[in-house]
This record gives sequence, C-alpha cells and structure tokens, in this order.
Amino acid sequence: MCFAPYISLSTFVIEFLLAIYFLFQNPKDKLNQMIALISFLLGLYQLNEFLICVTEINLFARFAMIVTAVLPALAVTYALIMRRNKLKFYWHSLIYLPAVFFITMFSMPFYFTKLTVCDTVFIQYPGLGLLGKFYALYYLTYLLASAILAYLGSHDSKTKQERYLYYLGMLSMLIFTVPTVIFLFFLPMFYVQFPSVLCEFGLLLAIEFVFLLWYKEKHNITYSY
Repeated sequence: MCFAPYISLSTFVIEFLLAIYFLFQNPKDKLNQMIALISFLLGLYQLNEFLICVTEINLFARFAMIVTAVLPALAVTYALIMRRNKLKFYWHSLIYLPAVFFITMFSMPFYFTKLTVCDTVFIQYPGLGLLGKFYALYYLTYLLASAILAYLGSHDSKTKQERYLYYLGMLSMLIFTVPTVIFLFFLPMFYVQFPSVLCEFGLLLAIEFVFLLWYKEKHNITYSY
C-alpha cells in the first residue's frame, strides 16, 4: 500500500496550521513572519507531493521542486533576522540568486519529462544529473551557513536568554538536515528521493519552531525593528 499521499496530506495540514499559529502569535515580529513563511512553504511542498500521488500530473513535481529551491535562501534570511543584521538590497539579491537560478532551471521543459513516482513513503523524482549535484551543494552550503550564523550570534549575544535562543536557532537548522544526511548515508538508494526525505524531516523543524517561539515570547525577545 502507498502511504505517501496520506503522510503528505497530514504533514501539510500540520505545517499549514502551525504557520497560521506562528504568524498570529505575533504578526508584527519579523522572526515570527519568517518562521511562518518557512512553515507554510514546507506545507505547500507536502501539498504538491499529495497532488503528485493522487493525480499523477508531473506539473506538481515541478511546483514542488520550485518551492524547495527558495527554502535554503530563506534559512539564511532567518538567521540574519535572528542576528538583527540589516543588509543592503543588493546583498539580499545575491543571497537569493541561486534560488532564482534553480527556479528558472526547474521551470525549463527539458526537466521533469519523466513521471515522478509516488513510492510507499517518499516521492521518487527523476534524476537531475549534474544540476542535482549542484542543487544538493546549494542546500548543504546555505543550511550550514545559517547554522554558523546562529552559532556566531550566540557569541555576540548580550544576555543568556538570547544566547539560548541562538542555540535553538542553530538546532532548527540541524534537526532535520542531520537526520536526512544520516538516512541517505545508510540508505543511499533513497538519494533520488532527497527532496521528499528532507521535507518529511522538515516536520521536525516546524515542531522545533514551536519551542523556539515559546522561548522567545517567554523571555520577551522581539524582532520588530
């Protein structure tokens, strides 16, 4: 039996509801806004996985990959918000340049010409060749950069409460990437399902965000600058 559509739909509902909760908890706070956006996009990816399974229309595979392309750049922005770094527009543009590149490539008609397979638990995407290797490098580099920014922020923090919040920020980037890497290391046959595996573990990220924002509100740490 294929459980993938039911898992994807359930994950979508959870992440979508959490996104609403994160935003309405403190709608003017920039960190809440960014966390809500990340959770929403993770949920949107799961919705596309569900539609891949129930419709077998490959267009949803293209949409799913386009959604994943922007997530690493948002992770860096998330870390910069935590550090209260205000960058010029052109620096932000450079950060998002790889995302724009991959979104453009995934929109090309010569990608995703083969059928995306709805497997027992995960979704198996067609191989992307060299582009896929660069895409994996983009993901690992940006998520690692986000974790490093949070770690550096912990050293610059003025209070113990802010330092622990940075630790939670660093944990949020590691809590779903490390299990994904370990999973794929021991089960390399799932490599072609990397986006699906990563985003399923992304539910751990959304749950960790609950504790991060609870801690932030408890200690009255705001990012409404």
